[in-house]
Amino acid sequence: MPKASSPYYVLPATKAIRRDGTVTHVRYGKAVAEEICRRIAMGEMWFKICNTGRLPSYTTLYAWVRKYPDFAEGYAQAREMAADLRADRALVVAEESTAATVQSDRLRVGALQWRAANGAPKRYGSRASAADREDAAPMREIVIRVRQFERLIGDDGRAYTREIPLPRDDEA
Repeated sequence: MPKASSPYYVLPATKAIRRDGTVTHVRYGKAVAEEICRRIAMGEMWFKICNTGRLPSYTTLYAWVRKYPDFAEGYAQAREMAADLRADRALVVAEESTAATVQSDRLRVGALQWRAANGAPKRYGSRASAADREDAAPMREIVIRVRQFERLIGDDGRAYTREIPLPRDDEA
């Protein structure tokens, strides 16, 4: 086995926990990735579950998203699932609101909506197009035609206006 000072020294498979509670090393594995995705899908926030149990640090998650495409896909799906969960929770809080709790419930609903929009911007974001939403009504097309007029003076000296014909899009 190479010495610790050797460039070929491999860290042990188990992680070491420092005095401040941070983890020095966690190897990527399918079981760890599934655990992370499952917990995020259940609505847990990453900053609360990182460095706990056998989970890696906060920054390691983003390194794994860049390095492992299968993990990136599972992580994105877990975030969408968590967004659906938060949207459902917002609805429950709004429905159970009373006159006495309306102020605090409004804050909770707003926070849940914001987190849902960040987790699934195509579905819950403010800039989400109607075509991206599953429950959206069909889009309607609005056509605006611009008309242009000119002012003329006739042979009799009277002023009048006439429309200037513009080429249409379908004629051009």
